[in-house]
Amino acid sequence: MALITDLSNALSLLIRGEWREFMFRVQVHLQGVDLKNASLDELKLAGERCHYYANSGGVPLEKVLRALKITPGDSIIDFGSGKGGALITMSRYPFARVAGVEIAPELVDIARENLRKLKITKVSMTVGDAAQCSDLDDFNYFYFFSPFPAVVMRDVIQNICLSLANRPRKAVIIYFNPEFPDAVVADSPFVKTQQFDHHELRYFIYSNKP
Repeated sequence: MALITDLSNALSLLIRGEWREFMFRVQVHLQGVDLKNASLDELKLAGERCHYYANSGGVPLEKVLRALKITPGDSIIDFGSGKGGALITMSRYPFARVAGVEIAPELVDIARENLRKLKITKVSMTVGDAAQCSDLDDFNYFYFFSPFPAVVMRDVIQNICLSLANRPRKAVIIYFNPEFPDAVVADSPFVKTQQFDHHELRYFIYSNKP
């Protein structure tokens, strides 16, 4: 079944003319990197605080990061980083630090193995609930691929705001598949500054200093 799904997804990319994304997925497969979806049932996680895992790395995210003109003075954290697909893409840009936080230990183990296979050493990962991740002062980019329900999103945004109050700086949120945009802007200094569309995919960009 997984093979049929993979072939169907690959055919869909070719039909849409997305050769770069197709080649990215072929390369990942040949390198033995596991970025397959993982359901909440597989992970034995409750839907009250988590969403299923799906890879969000690849060509669409590359386009967003190129447009944002990342510099060596920037650092990024991925909330709900799963198997590390987005982290792999982020590692190709000049971030001083790339980090992920993920609630499922088995996904973190897979992500670390993926990073090892690709010889990526600049990425760190932490097992934990994103809402309890408060050590954020080193980061000015925050990435979300719709990783959890609104109640968790609000807690994470609050932690980001507390960090910005503790160490004032320009900060950017990249919100892919933005299910709960109100949770980002409510009672926060963030406003939406850009939007990137890639077929049916959407990225909302927020900043506290537009």
